[in-house]
Amino acid sequence: MNPFKRFKIIREADLSISTASSNCHPVECEKSSINHTIFWIPFSLIASSIIIGMAMPELFESIVKHGQAFILDNFSWLFSSTGFLCLIVITVAFFSKFGNVVIGGKKAKPVLSKWQWFAVTLCTTIAINILFWPIVEPLQDMLAPPQSFGFAPNSYNAAKFSLASMYMNWGLVPYSINALPALVFAVCYYNLKRPFSLGSILFPIFGKRANQGVGKVVDIISLYALALGMGTSLGTGVLMLSRGISRFFPSIQSSPQVWGMIITMVIIVCLISSISGLLKGMRILSEFNTKLFFILIIAAFILGPTVFILDFSVESFGSFANNFFSRCLFTDAFRIDSWPQKWTVFSFANYMIWAPISALFLGRISKGYTVREFISINVILPVVFVFIHSSVFSSTAIWQQIFGGVDLQASIATGVDEAVYILLENMDLAAVIVPVFLFIVFISFITAADSTTNAMASLTTKHLSEKDQEAPVVLKVAWGLIIGTLAFIMLASSGLEGMKTLTYLGGTPITLVIIGAVFSLIKLIKTRERLNEV
Repeated sequence: MNPFKRFKIIREADLSISTASSNCHPVECEKSSINHTIFWIPFSLIASSIIIGMAMPELFESIVKHGQAFILDNFSWLFSSTGFLCLIVITVAFFSKFGNVVIGGKKAKPVLSKWQWFAVTLCTTIAINILFWPIVEPLQDMLAPPQSFGFAPNSYNAAKFSLASMYMNWGLVPYSINALPALVFAVCYYNLKRPFSLGSILFPIFGKRANQGVGKVVDIISLYALALGMGTSLGTGVLMLSRGISRFFPSIQSSPQVWGMIITMVIIVCLISSISGLLKGMRILSEFNTKLFFILIIAAFILGPTVFILDFSVESFGSFANNFFSRCLFTDAFRIDSWPQKWTVFSFANYMIWAPISALFLGRISKGYTVREFISINVILPVVFVFIHSSVFSSTAIWQQIFGGVDLQASIATGVDEAVYILLENMDLAAVIVPVFLFIVFISFITAADSTTNAMASLTTKHLSEKDQEAPVVLKVAWGLIIGTLAFIMLASSGLEGMKTLTYLGGTPITLVIIGAVFSLIKLIKTRERLNEV
């Protein structure tokens, strides 16, 4: 039987029952508690990884590197094609009549204003990465562009390619990957009244089986994969905070001891914010941080090489648009230098790791808005922001390297985070900009960790409902501690490059979940008429 027809019969029965018992969600009348199966399996796997990493670091590093090599050799095509497929289906959803469907039904009321929604989405999805990679990545791309393209290092073509690559690696495809499962979860949870589980994303294609064995497997794999992949983002934040502190206080050098202190401090602040609830701590932090983001961009644009930024970003965007399809699906099949595996493929894999868990968080705050508004807030506006931010900071980095007499590329050899602060210190009003930047890094770190631990804790909680969406505090603390510990061990033993290898290990199985979400969304688009009747 078609799962939607089966859903209609079940839903009518649910509605009659819920009306007689105070109009609750099918799981709303039961008290939330720890889901031991979903919690303990991935928790134990992650704990085992930590123990192995501490007891046998060389073995751990060897396993991770061999796993990465195998994945890169065999699955680059899967990451690229899946990302492109997500963009196509999200585009269809936006322009089709499905875009008019209201998440939660026509009478649903939003939990956040559009500005609050945008701020929370921006800070929890971009997080620390947008402060780091728009400066470092173009410098590395310009110095070592893909050999198959024939660009000379640090040439005009290499420079233009580097900014166009930023638009690709952090733009439409990654945000489509991130938003698609979130949209499917939101509709299935609020409109189809499915349980608060990643298995609900697959309900349109698997029916009730999606919340049984299949759903549990998806939850467990997603939790473990995210824990592995999250290390890259958190590791980046630790390095940037540590380097910033050492520049203000030269006697405090970036070291594992300092990293441990930073991680501990961030986890404490993150848990305080998390315990206060989604609509309090995280909303306040995100709104404030978003305003600081815009202030920093405006200041850098005015104080930087303004005309060059405008000229170069417009020209690079033209290159991005002109070569969109070939660059999006570029996998370096002959493995001349494996450039896409270091950047574009890695970026897509990174977003795939975060996407399922982000779906729970982004989906739950989207109630009361249409599908088209969801795509606007979760794809279009963040992409515009990324393009503007990258245009300003990437262009400034390239200008300083080529025309400004500042060798940022040489500073990367000292530490990839070093170049960020050298760039800022060579701008006017650096004494003001650098502290503001460091503060934004700290807040971005907290909002990223906060949203992730919230989602992971919620996923390992039974009987969450629309009225009670907060997971037990003990679960938030547990996930915060284990993620922080994993990030510290990987950073101390393998550095940022070693942490990036974990992204591939986690991203490969999650890609199958993303593909399932794509087919679920296609099914939802076809059955749009019933979705407003909640």
